[in-house]
Amino acid sequence: MSLAMLATPQLFASSGVSNGAQAAVTVPLRDGNAQAPREAGAAVTTLINVDAADTGRIFDGVGAISGGGGNSRLLIDYPAQQRNQILDYLFKPGYGASLQILKLEIGGDANSTDGSEPSVEHTRGVVNCDAGYEFWLAEQAKLRNPSIKLYGLAWAAPGWIDDGNFWSKGTIDYLMTWMGCARFHGLTIDYLGGWNERGFNKTWYEDLHAALAAKHYATKVVGDDSGWRVADDMVKDADFAKSIDIIGVHYSCEGGDGGNANTCHSTQNALDTKKPLCGTAKAARRTTTAGPGH
Repeated sequence: MSLAMLATPQLFASSGVSNGAQAAVTVPLRDGNAQAPREAGAAVTTLINVDAADTGRIFDGVGAISGGGGNSRLLIDYPAQQRNQILDYLFKPGYGASLQILKLEIGGDANSTDGSEPSVEHTRGVVNCDAGYEFWLAEQAKLRNPSIKLYGLAWAAPGWIDDGNFWSKGTIDYLMTWMGCARFHGLTIDYLGGWNERGFNKTWYEDLHAALAAKHYATKVVGDDSGWRVADDMVKDADFAKSIDIIGVHYSCEGGDGGNANTCHSTQNALDTKKPLCGTAKAARRTTTAGPGH
Protein backbone atom coordinates (compact mmCIF):
# COMPACT_ATOMS: atom_id res chain seq x y z
CA MET A 1 0.00 0.00 0.00
CA SER A 2 1.48 3.33 -1.03
CA LEU A 3 1.64 6.21 1.41
CA ALA A 4 0.63 9.73 0.42
CA MET A 5 0.82 12.83 2.57
CA LEU A 6 -2.25 15.02 2.31
CA ALA A 7 -2.22 18.69 3.29
CA THR A 8 -5.07 21.15 2.85
CA PRO A 9 -5.88 24.59 4.23
CA GLN A 10 -9.12 23.44 5.78
CA LEU A 11 -11.19 20.40 6.79
CA PHE A 12 -9.80 19.94 10.32
CA ALA A 13 -10.99 22.31 13.03
CA SER A 14 -8.50 24.52 14.91
CA SER A 15 -8.62 22.61 18.18
CA GLY A 16 -11.96 24.17 19.09
CA VAL A 17 -10.41 27.56 19.93
CA SER A 18 -12.57 30.54 19.04
CA ASN A 19 -11.32 33.17 16.58
CA GLY A 20 -8.69 35.45 18.02
CA ALA A 21 -7.98 33.19 20.98
CA GLN A 22 -4.75 31.43 21.78
CA ALA A 23 -4.45 28.08 23.50
CA ALA A 24 -1.53 26.71 25.47
CA VAL A 25 -0.85 23.06 24.72
CA THR A 26 1.15 21.07 27.26
CA VAL A 27 3.63 18.65 25.68
CA PRO A 28 5.52 16.23 28.00
CA LEU A 29 9.10 15.55 26.89
CA ARG A 30 10.53 12.21 28.05
CA ASP A 31 14.09 11.09 28.71
CA GLY A 32 16.36 10.96 25.71
CA ASN A 33 15.29 14.30 24.23
CA ALA A 34 18.54 16.25 23.97
CA GLN A 35 16.63 19.50 23.54
CA ALA A 36 15.35 19.44 27.11
CA PRO A 37 18.13 18.69 29.63
CA ARG A 38 16.71 17.75 33.03
CA GLU A 39 16.89 15.23 35.80
CA ALA A 40 16.24 11.61 34.93
CA GLY A 41 12.55 10.82 34.82
CA ALA A 42 11.53 14.47 34.91
CA ALA A 43 9.09 16.07 32.49
CA VAL A 44 9.05 19.65 31.28
CA THR A 45 6.23 21.77 29.94
CA THR A 46 6.39 23.40 26.53
CA LEU A 47 3.82 26.06 25.62
CA ILE A 48 2.63 26.14 21.99
CA ASN A 49 0.47 29.07 20.98
CA VAL A 50 -2.47 28.13 18.74
CA ASP A 51 -4.04 31.14 17.05
CA ALA A 52 -7.43 30.26 15.57
CA ALA A 53 -7.56 33.62 13.79
CA ASP A 54 -4.56 32.68 11.65
CA THR A 55 -5.70 32.08 8.06
CA GLY A 56 -2.67 29.99 7.09
CA ARG A 57 -2.83 26.48 5.75
CA ILE A 58 -3.57 23.48 7.98
CA PHE A 59 -1.81 20.14 7.78
CA ASP A 60 -4.68 17.78 7.16
CA GLY A 61 -3.02 14.45 7.94
CA VAL A 62 -1.55 11.38 6.33
CA GLY A 63 -3.30 8.98 3.97
CA ALA A 64 -2.66 5.78 2.08
CA ILE A 65 -3.41 4.70 -1.47
CA SER A 66 -4.88 1.30 -2.23
CA GLY A 67 -4.51 1.46 -5.96
CA GLY A 68 -2.29 1.34 -8.94
CA GLY A 69 -3.19 -2.23 -9.79
CA GLY A 70 -3.68 -4.72 -7.01
CA ASN A 71 -1.13 -3.52 -4.49
CA SER A 72 -3.49 -4.43 -1.62
CA ARG A 73 -4.85 -7.57 -3.25
CA LEU A 74 -3.26 -10.16 -0.96
CA LEU A 75 -4.31 -8.60 2.34
CA ILE A 76 -7.85 -9.97 2.27
CA ASP A 77 -6.44 -13.51 2.03
CA TYR A 78 -4.08 -13.26 5.02
CA PRO A 79 -4.86 -15.40 8.10
CA ALA A 80 -7.38 -13.50 10.23
CA GLN A 81 -5.02 -12.77 13.13
CA GLN A 82 -2.25 -11.30 10.99
CA ARG A 83 -4.73 -9.49 8.71
CA ASN A 84 -6.37 -7.79 11.69
CA GLN A 85 -2.99 -6.78 13.11
CA ILE A 86 -2.06 -5.09 9.83
CA LEU A 87 -5.44 -3.37 9.57
CA ASP A 88 -5.10 -2.12 13.14
CA TYR A 89 -1.63 -0.75 12.41
CA LEU A 90 -2.99 1.07 9.36
CA PHE A 91 -6.29 2.49 10.57
CA LYS A 92 -6.72 2.33 14.35
CA PRO A 93 -6.51 5.87 15.80
CA GLY A 94 -3.52 6.55 18.00
CA TYR A 95 -1.94 3.26 17.00
CA GLY A 96 0.55 2.63 14.19
CA ALA A 97 0.09 4.73 11.06
CA SER A 98 -3.26 6.04 12.30
CA LEU A 99 -4.26 7.07 8.78
CA GLN A 100 -6.77 9.88 8.25
CA ILE A 101 -7.55 9.30 4.55
CA LEU A 102 -7.85 6.16 2.42
CA LYS A 103 -7.68 6.56 -1.35
CA LEU A 104 -9.33 3.72 -3.28
CA GLU A 105 -8.81 2.69 -6.88
CA ILE A 106 -12.05 2.56 -8.85
CA GLY A 107 -11.46 -0.71 -10.68
CA GLY A 108 -11.56 -0.53 -14.46
CA ASP A 109 -10.69 -4.05 -15.70
CA ALA A 110 -7.38 -2.80 -17.09
CA ASN A 111 -3.71 -2.75 -16.18
CA SER A 112 -3.23 0.22 -13.88
CA THR A 113 0.52 -0.01 -13.11
CA ASP A 114 1.10 -3.23 -11.15
CA GLY A 115 -1.92 -5.19 -12.30
CA SER A 116 -5.64 -4.73 -12.81
CA GLU A 117 -8.60 -4.31 -10.51
CA PRO A 118 -12.10 -5.59 -11.30
CA SER A 119 -14.88 -3.25 -12.30
CA VAL A 120 -18.26 -3.13 -10.60
CA GLU A 121 -19.75 -3.10 -14.12
CA HIS A 122 -17.67 -5.42 -16.28
CA THR A 123 -20.51 -5.62 -18.80
CA ARG A 124 -22.80 -2.70 -19.56
CA GLY A 125 -25.87 -2.79 -17.30
CA VAL A 126 -24.68 -5.70 -15.15
CA VAL A 127 -23.60 -4.26 -11.80
CA ASN A 128 -21.81 -6.25 -9.10
CA CYS A 129 -21.19 -4.09 -6.06
CA ASP A 130 -19.20 -6.90 -4.41
CA ALA A 131 -16.56 -7.03 -7.14
CA GLY A 132 -12.98 -6.72 -5.92
CA TYR A 133 -11.79 -5.88 -2.43
CA GLU A 134 -11.61 -2.08 -2.22
CA PHE A 135 -15.00 -1.71 -0.55
CA TRP A 136 -14.02 -4.45 1.92
CA LEU A 137 -10.86 -2.51 2.76
CA ALA A 138 -12.82 0.71 3.20
CA GLU A 139 -15.25 -1.09 5.51
CA GLN A 140 -12.35 -2.35 7.60
CA ALA A 141 -10.90 1.16 7.78
CA LYS A 142 -14.24 2.64 8.86
CA LEU A 143 -14.71 -0.13 11.43
CA ARG A 144 -11.48 0.98 13.12
CA ASN A 145 -11.82 4.70 12.51
CA PRO A 146 -15.33 5.95 11.66
CA SER A 147 -13.87 9.41 10.99
CA ILE A 148 -11.48 8.31 8.23
CA LYS A 149 -12.07 10.05 4.89
CA LEU A 150 -12.54 8.02 1.69
CA TYR A 151 -11.34 9.09 -1.74
CA GLY A 152 -12.18 7.37 -5.05
CA LEU A 153 -9.99 7.63 -8.16
CA ALA A 154 -9.98 5.80 -11.48
CA TRP A 155 -6.80 4.61 -13.15
CA ALA A 156 -8.83 3.14 -16.02
CA ALA A 157 -12.41 2.39 -17.07
CA PRO A 158 -14.06 -0.56 -18.86
CA GLY A 159 -13.57 -0.49 -22.62
CA TRP A 160 -17.28 -0.63 -23.38
CA ILE A 161 -17.72 2.95 -22.14
CA ASP A 162 -18.02 5.19 -25.23
CA ASP A 163 -15.47 3.16 -27.20
CA GLY A 164 -12.78 3.73 -24.59
CA ASN A 165 -13.19 7.51 -24.36
CA PHE A 166 -12.64 8.29 -20.68
CA TRP A 167 -13.55 11.97 -20.97
CA SER A 168 -17.20 11.21 -21.72
CA LYS A 169 -20.61 11.25 -20.09
CA GLY A 170 -20.48 7.46 -20.08
CA THR A 171 -17.57 7.51 -17.66
CA ILE A 172 -19.37 9.95 -15.38
CA ASP A 173 -22.38 7.62 -15.39
CA TYR A 174 -20.03 4.75 -14.54
CA LEU A 175 -18.54 6.70 -11.63
CA MET A 176 -22.06 7.39 -10.35
CA THR A 177 -22.69 3.64 -10.46
CA TRP A 178 -19.51 3.10 -8.40
CA MET A 179 -20.68 5.77 -5.95
CA GLY A 180 -23.96 3.90 -5.65
CA CYS A 181 -22.07 0.71 -4.85
CA ALA A 182 -20.15 2.52 -2.14
CA ARG A 183 -23.46 3.67 -0.67
CA PHE A 184 -24.74 0.06 -0.89
CA HIS A 185 -21.82 -0.90 1.35
CA GLY A 186 -22.69 1.88 3.80
CA LEU A 187 -19.73 4.00 2.73
CA THR A 188 -19.63 7.75 2.13
CA ILE A 189 -17.09 8.87 -0.45
CA ASP A 190 -15.68 12.20 0.68
CA TYR A 191 -13.53 12.92 -2.39
CA LEU A 192 -13.74 11.88 -6.03
CA GLY A 193 -11.06 12.38 -8.67
CA GLY A 194 -10.92 12.11 -12.45
CA TRP A 195 -8.33 10.06 -14.36
CA ASN A 196 -5.12 9.27 -12.51
CA GLU A 197 -2.13 11.18 -13.95
CA ARG A 198 -3.88 11.86 -17.27
CA GLY A 199 -4.51 15.57 -16.91
CA PHE A 200 -7.97 17.06 -17.21
CA ASN A 201 -10.84 17.93 -19.50
CA LYS A 202 -12.60 21.08 -18.30
CA THR A 203 -16.08 20.25 -19.59
CA TRP A 204 -15.85 16.75 -18.12
CA TYR A 205 -14.99 18.07 -14.65
CA GLU A 206 -17.84 20.56 -14.82
CA ASP A 207 -20.22 17.75 -15.78
CA LEU A 208 -18.88 15.52 -12.98
CA HIS A 209 -19.46 18.25 -10.42
CA ALA A 210 -23.00 18.74 -11.73
CA ALA A 211 -23.72 14.98 -11.66
CA LEU A 212 -22.69 14.71 -8.01
CA ALA A 213 -24.89 17.67 -7.12
CA ALA A 214 -27.84 16.21 -9.03
CA LYS A 215 -27.59 13.03 -6.97
CA HIS A 216 -27.20 15.05 -3.75
CA TYR A 217 -23.73 13.82 -2.94
CA ALA A 218 -21.64 16.08 -0.72
CA THR A 219 -18.50 14.59 -2.29
CA LYS A 220 -15.74 17.05 -3.14
CA VAL A 221 -14.13 16.89 -6.59
CA VAL A 222 -10.33 16.63 -6.77
CA GLY A 223 -8.48 17.81 -9.87
CA ASP A 224 -6.46 16.51 -11.39
CA ASP A 225 -4.16 13.97 -9.70
CA SER A 226 -1.36 15.00 -12.03
CA GLY A 227 0.49 18.32 -11.73
CA TRP A 228 -0.08 22.00 -11.09
CA ARG A 229 -1.23 22.85 -14.63
CA VAL A 230 -4.87 22.47 -13.60
CA ALA A 231 -4.46 25.57 -11.43
CA ASP A 232 -3.29 27.60 -14.43
CA ASP A 233 -6.62 27.00 -16.14
CA MET A 234 -8.64 27.47 -12.97
CA VAL A 235 -7.42 31.06 -12.45
CA LYS A 236 -8.45 31.89 -16.04
CA ASP A 237 -11.82 30.08 -16.11
CA ALA A 238 -14.24 30.75 -13.25
CA ASP A 239 -16.71 28.03 -14.27
CA PHE A 240 -13.96 25.43 -14.37
CA ALA A 241 -12.64 26.63 -11.01
CA LYS A 242 -16.08 26.13 -9.47
CA SER A 243 -16.05 22.48 -10.55
CA ILE A 244 -12.81 21.71 -8.65
CA ASP A 245 -13.05 21.70 -4.88
CA ILE A 246 -9.50 20.53 -4.13
CA ILE A 247 -6.31 20.66 -6.18
CA GLY A 248 -4.52 17.32 -5.97
CA VAL A 249 -0.99 16.89 -7.32
CA HIS A 250 1.47 14.02 -7.55
CA TYR A 251 5.16 14.04 -6.59
CA SER A 252 5.41 17.76 -5.93
CA CYS A 253 8.46 17.39 -3.68
CA GLU A 254 12.15 17.57 -4.53
CA GLY A 255 13.25 14.67 -6.73
CA GLY A 256 9.72 13.69 -7.77
CA ASP A 257 8.70 10.04 -7.47
CA GLY A 258 11.20 8.42 -5.10
CA GLY A 259 13.19 11.62 -4.59
CA ASN A 260 14.59 12.93 -1.34
CA ALA A 261 11.58 15.21 -0.69
CA ASN A 262 13.72 17.67 1.24
CA THR A 263 11.49 20.47 -0.05
CA CYS A 264 8.00 20.55 -1.55
CA HIS A 265 6.46 23.27 -3.68
CA SER A 266 3.25 24.70 -5.08
CA THR A 267 2.73 27.49 -7.60
CA GLN A 268 1.45 31.04 -7.35
CA ASN A 269 -1.57 30.18 -9.51
CA ALA A 270 -2.40 27.26 -7.21
CA LEU A 271 -2.27 29.56 -4.19
CA ASP A 272 -4.35 32.16 -6.01
CA THR A 273 -7.23 29.70 -6.47
CA LYS A 274 -7.75 29.75 -2.68
CA LYS A 275 -8.55 26.04 -2.92
CA PRO A 276 -7.19 23.33 -0.62
CA LEU A 277 -3.91 21.98 -2.03
CA CYS A 278 -3.20 18.28 -1.50
CA GLY A 279 -0.25 16.04 -2.25
CA THR A 280 -2.42 13.15 -3.43
CA ALA A 281 0.48 10.82 -4.25
CA LYS A 282 3.97 10.74 -2.85
CA ALA A 283 6.47 7.91 -2.74
CA ALA A 284 9.09 6.71 -0.31
CA ARG A 285 12.70 7.49 -1.13
CA ARG A 286 14.32 4.84 -3.31
CA THR A 287 17.99 4.21 -2.57
CA THR A 288 20.52 1.43 -2.34
CA THR A 289 22.94 3.38 -0.16
CA ALA A 290 20.84 4.80 2.67
CA GLY A 291 20.49 2.82 5.86
CA PRO A 292 17.31 1.85 7.71
CA GLY A 293 17.03 5.34 9.19
CA HIS A 294 15.89 6.52 5.75
